[in-house]
Formats: sequence, structure tokens, C-alpha cells
Amino acid sequence: MSGADQIANMTVSAVLDQWPQTADVFNQFNMACVGCPVAPYYTVAEAATVYKLSVDEFVAVLEEASKENQS
Repeated sequence: MSGADQIANMTVSAVLDQWPQTADVFNQFNMACVGCPVAPYYTVAEAATVYKLSVDEFVAVLEEASKENQS
């Protein structure tokens, strides 16, 4: 499973917990996922679909952000 596939299948909360810097990405896409009560239950792919975003494009941006601040 690629990194992108892994991120797409993670819950929104899991992504935010593991890579807090991705909160900026959710906000840039005008998604209300940060602090949302259903974030622990929705996968990133499901959330992107709800917001009518391309899952592949959104996950690519998240994946890039997840690599920031890593040494």
C-alpha cells in the first residue's frame, strides 16, 4: 500500500494526530474537519468525497504536508 493509499484510508483524526501540520491543508480546502465531531469516524477519502474534492489530489497535498518538519 502506497503512502497516499494509507493516508486516504486513515481517519481524519488519525491524520491530524500523526501530522498536526496537515490541519492547514484541511483549512486551505475550506473543510471543517479540524475539530469536527465525526473526524474520528470519517476516512480522508470519505471527507474529500463529502466536500466534492478529488480524493487523489487532496491526498497528494496531505501527503506532501505530512513530510514537512520531519528530520
